[in-house]
Amino acid sequence: MIMKKRLSFLLALVLCISLLPLPVVQAAENNTNEVVTIAAQEKSTFSDWALADLIVGDTYGIYPLSWYEKGLTDPMNEAQLRILVAGLRYKILNTDCVTAYPESYGISVNKPITAENVLDVLFQVVSSYGYTIDLGFDAVSSPLDFMVEKGIFTGNPYELALEDRCTIEQACVYATRLVTYLYDALDAASKGFFWEAKSQGNTVYMLGSIHLASHDIYPLSKKILEAFHKSDALFVELNLLNTNGAAEMLPYAMYTDGSTLKDHVSDMTYQMVMELAAMFGISENEIAIFKPWFIYTMFSGLNYTDSGDQSDASLAAQLGIDMKLTLDAMLYGKPIYELEGYAYQAQVLDSFSDDLEEYLLVSTLISIYNILEGETSVAANVLDNSLEYWREGDIEGFLEMSKASEYTDTSYEISEEEQILIDEFNDKLLTQRDKHMADYIDDLLQAEGNNTYFVVVGSAHYVSDYSVLDILAERGYEINQIK
Repeated sequence: MIMKKRLSFLLALVLCISLLPLPVVQAAENNTNEVVTIAAQEKSTFSDWALADLIVGDTYGIYPLSWYEKGLTDPMNEAQLRILVAGLRYKILNTDCVTAYPESYGISVNKPITAENVLDVLFQVVSSYGYTIDLGFDAVSSPLDFMVEKGIFTGNPYELALEDRCTIEQACVYATRLVTYLYDALDAASKGFFWEAKSQGNTVYMLGSIHLASHDIYPLSKKILEAFHKSDALFVELNLLNTNGAAEMLPYAMYTDGSTLKDHVSDMTYQMVMELAAMFGISENEIAIFKPWFIYTMFSGLNYTDSGDQSDASLAAQLGIDMKLTLDAMLYGKPIYELEGYAYQAQVLDSFSDDLEEYLLVSTLISIYNILEGETSVAANVLDNSLEYWREGDIEGFLEMSKASEYTDTSYEISEEEQILIDEFNDKLLTQRDKHMADYIDDLLQAEGNNTYFVVVGSAHYVSDYSVLDILAERGYEINQIK
């Protein structure tokens, strides 16, 4: 079981398809795939000018996404402003750069709440802390001057004037811009696993992704975002906004020879699947037509939560680094290309032997059952550690963690059968795909013209004993880490 947990987690690190939230994968039979941020789903509830900042703010977690439901163009009330202030305080503390704390946590709110009042309150909050570096709060002549200088208040005609009653969206935009400024100034933004390679006038930026993430991972560093914005195109394992993605998986996900799941797994495994499916309103007839690897994709996101709740798994998937950058590319009209795609990753999973598929499925099912019974999720803990390594840019720590496993202890001997499964897993999930990815990036570096590309794949493809980066280095490319 220990080995199963490690393989299951590694699968999550290297395959986007294995992390689709349950509602999305269930929609496969309807040929839909609606993985988008709340902002994209509820566009009519806010102003067009605010979209770019709101998509950023959604990742910061400084305001409830439920605010979209009633509309963000309504005037902000005092309770909402206090919630926004609490979110800002959390992000300030999460910089790990606070050296002194405010004597009082109270805020002064005028009524009606104007745009200028919100700017004053936000300045009051951020300037009440001490930081590892001097941000110059004492030297500014007024809160408004600071907010203008740092680009928090722009004065653009499509935004509110200072004397206007502040809307929810305007306050969220101010707070989002302020968080971005703070993290940049304090060098507290996530550094990630980030490299570049150059050849014949071409530049390829390579970012290792964590496919499931949390609000704490954001914002990303200015170096990552600047490289992204100056790139001509984004390259990802698969486009998570591809509306045909689920349909592309189906030919590989379903049994077409007249057999069902019951013919390919043990009676105990089959019963476990049916019991878990029933908990989520899925009938035996609906799920029995699918292969073990597809059923794994249906539930694997729950394995990385402490609650076993679908909404938590869905939020983690929406906050994944691939998703964030794909949304940004869509927003700014940047071309998005797939190194693999849904069908390719489905074929990889479908190529697993029946023994390996069941091995991974059982480990996931047991883990989810344990979580639903109140046990701590081992996978969630490892994911949290992975995100912290990623935030700090600690490649060595991530590599050590990803290689570590309790089964290396001398008290646990790997059987011959288990070793066969390990070798199959590593060959199909890493070795073969790493070469394919290296070939793809090689082609980008050799492309005609002067191009700048941004390539995002699972971190395990870039951080391992023999990774995509090692293959490219063997081919003569100089790989430079960007910190």
